[in-house]
Amino acid sequence: MDTKILIIDDDSSIRKGLSLALGDRYNVVTAPDGIAALELFPDEKPDIVLLDIGLPEMDGVDVLKNIKGTNPDATVIMVTAVEDVKTVVKAIKHGAYDFLVKPIDTKELLLTIKHALKNQGLKNQIKTIQKPRVDKYNFNLIGNYSKIKDIVETAKKASQSSDTPILITGESGAGKGILAKATHYNSCEIPGPFIKVNCGAIAKDLVESELFGYERGAFTGARADGRVGRFEEAAGGTLFLDEIGAMPLSAQVKLLAVLEDRTFYRIGGSRPIEVSARIIAATNTDLDKAVDRGEFRRDLFFRLNVVRLDLPPLRERKEDIMLLTRHFIAQYNQKFGKCFEKIAPEAQSFLVSYQWPGNVRELCNTIERIILIEDGDTVTKEHLRILDCRDDHKVGAPPQKPVEHELDYNVATKNIIREAMKTAGGNVSEAARLMNMPPHKLRYRIKKYGLASQ
Repeated sequence: MDTKILIIDDDSSIRKGLSLALGDRYNVVTAPDGIAALELFPDEKPDIVLLDIGLPEMDGVDVLKNIKGTNPDATVIMVTAVEDVKTVVKAIKHGAYDFLVKPIDTKELLLTIKHALKNQGLKNQIKTIQKPRVDKYNFNLIGNYSKIKDIVETAKKASQSSDTPILITGESGAGKGILAKATHYNSCEIPGPFIKVNCGAIAKDLVESELFGYERGAFTGARADGRVGRFEEAAGGTLFLDEIGAMPLSAQVKLLAVLEDRTFYRIGGSRPIEVSARIIAATNTDLDKAVDRGEFRRDLFFRLNVVRLDLPPLRERKEDIMLLTRHFIAQYNQKFGKCFEKIAPEAQSFLVSYQWPGNVRELCNTIERIILIEDGDTVTKEHLRILDCRDDHKVGAPPQKPVEHELDYNVATKNIIREAMKTAGGNVSEAARLMNMPPHKLRYRIKKYGLASQ
């Protein structure tokens, strides 16, 4: 009798009948309308709500919205006198677990409640399993810099929608992946899997099969049993498309269609598959300029750019550096069994003044090295000597802009690629062999540096 059920119906005979049918198994509470039910709900904390759609004053769908606003995990079973498909679909979209049609069959009612309670138990188990990840990717750990606070607030609101695309931009190492995971694990609903795809690491010819999967015998070399794509793997969770700017234009067309229709087909398949994953895309390239250069589809950019989170580099987030440093110290103390508790004043000054070209990732790696290699309880300036050796990012040095001469990394890389392509007669695979790198990585660099037309 520990399970409590709240019955909301304006018909007293139905309230009485349902109470008699359920009273010997469950603790039953009733309400004659939505307003009375919403007053009862916070104090009663029912496990299951049986909610009539056709209520006076406030209809059942509005009551459902209010209940879900109070407790997103509430299990609500809608009851309707007429099987109105539009209303049922609307209720399901707003979080209803199931629906029953009057007159209610007692066996069907008991079975539906049994399944709902079982589903509730599974949700609680998943919450317990995922709690360490939710704690690890807590929004509060990201930073206190004013712009970061604004980004976090936007991400928190965006996490409440499971089908609104999110675009995260920022330099390499700025924390795009961490922000994506924080958005995923702090969703209002229990999140499904978090599936990451690095768009720059997939060969052009394999992007479609990687994302959408394929049926058996779809093409020469396909697995006999077919393959599930990343969109299906991410069902009920998040598909994180990292380095979206490196995605081939041919794949961009298909991705746009999926975002528009929320369905896709496996390669060689004839059955549409519904997309139930949130899409988060990230890039360290300027997509606005990529659109102008014709390297990224304008319509896809607009479709992804619904919620945009522009992460600033760590050098602009001075007030976050010590917050992150202490977080990483605690993290690696636990991992390596060390007891670093203090940071020497001169070390603090160095950490805050250093330019951090590798952003949060570089800071994390630096602290990991110190905790692993060094001994004692204090991080000192001497422990940071490896950073002090880098002339272009020493304390107080302004961030360096690319130098327009042959020693510049980007210019040198372009020249090497041009020379290799010239030697290989324009054959990418042969040029990749000469440069000792996989062909798909060379294609990515050719696209990145705008060498495709040269």
